[in-house]
Amino acid sequence: MKENYNYFVVTIGSECLAVNADCVRDRVYSFFTGESTAICLDFKDTLYMDAAGVGVIAAIVFEGRRKGVTISMRGATGSVLDMLTSTGIYRLPSWSDDNFGV
Repeated sequence: MKENYNYFVVTIGSECLAVNADCVRDRVYSFFTGESTAICLDFKDTLYMDAAGVGVIAAIVFEGRRKGVTISMRGATGSVLDMLTSTGIYRLPSWSDDNFGV
């Protein structure tokens, strides 16, 4: 995780699976309190994501909207990008040219 000006970048990790979905969700939710208004989920190191991983990312997006926190994503490739694309989650705003969908 890295703070950049008005937003936080949260690295998802090498896998986003059913077995660690709660950990991923709790880590991101910890930034929903306080002054954070924008969070970027960084998938550059994520090699694999299952359906539960996609579900937790969708829950993070929903909860972010509910709390007024802008969620964006970057760095997804391969099968992780395929999973996010097939669900439509890839349509989130992004912040740089290395974000997926570009």
